[in-house]
Amino acid sequence: KLDILVAQAPTPPRQVNGTLGRSVVLSVDLSPGRKVKEIEWSFRAGSGVTIQLAEFSGGKFERPDPNDRFKQRLERYNETSLRIKALELGDSGVYEARIKIVPATVEELAFRLVVYEPVPQPRIRSHLLTSTLEGCNVTLHCQGSGKGNVSISWGRGNPVQELDPGRHQLSPDGSILQLSLQPSSLNATYTCTVSNPVDQKIIAFDLQSICRSGDADASFSKPGYIVLTFFLLVLSLGTAVWCWRMNNEKSADPAATPTGPVEESPSDPQYAEIMRSPPEGNDQALRHLENNTERSPQKEPLITTIYDKVHRTPENTSEEVT
Repeated sequence: KLDILVAQAPTPPRQVNGTLGRSVVLSVDLSPGRKVKEIEWSFRAGSGVTIQLAEFSGGKFERPDPNDRFKQRLERYNETSLRIKALELGDSGVYEARIKIVPATVEELAFRLVVYEPVPQPRIRSHLLTSTLEGCNVTLHCQGSGKGNVSISWGRGNPVQELDPGRHQLSPDGSILQLSLQPSSLNATYTCTVSNPVDQKIIAFDLQSICRSGDADASFSKPGYIVLTFFLLVLSLGTAVWCWRMNNEKSADPAATPTGPVEESPSDPQYAEIMRSPPEGNDQALRHLENNTERSPQKEPLITTIYDKVHRTPENTSEEVT
């Protein structure tokens, strides 16, 4: 009689995702009524050597090599589960639990742990293509890089809804979204979600912040500049007229015209009045000169200079010699 032994295929490892710097628990779940005698935990990174990590025996937690790469980062979570703290990227690998069950049953359970970095906070960079009264064409670029399995997705509104393929175009990697919208759709909010298996971050972008400003620029470029030019022209003319009137008022103001006596320039030639007294006994000539002065209608003073007549009287005569 031949005994046929059927080997049961090993159960595929359970997928477990961890975040860099955080903790993860590898849980062993057994059916009720089964009593665990001992559990041995081991670790293998890729095709490397398998390392024995810990033993659960009689309610105790033992570490065969406390100085391995995990050091103090391993601890017993409950009677059957193992906890790994302060995860590192090198902790990714396969963890196996060899479970001895009373009376004499052995089961093996495997976990595939992958440690991911948290995704960075994304940013949206916008580029306005055209913005007119008929609509707005804009490109949104979601920037959110990270190591590992990072994906980028777009949504619209709150709550987030899927995009309409007819008016939205995505780049192959999903990071760039091109929009062609009508004026009635310009009040929409678009969201970019950057995620990996352990983390997710979302950023929103209000389309009005770029499309409305674009409309304002476009509308101002034609009639707006004409009105501005006309206003500046009127302002310039008004300023010129005001300056002209102020200058005329200053010219017509008598207070602005000096009324004091005009001082003679020291450089003008001075002509002194030279009066020569007639000789004694020539009273007739003196009286004749005084009479001429009184008869002058302008009553101008008689000025005698070196260029005027010089009266000479010969001795013992009364004739006036010129």
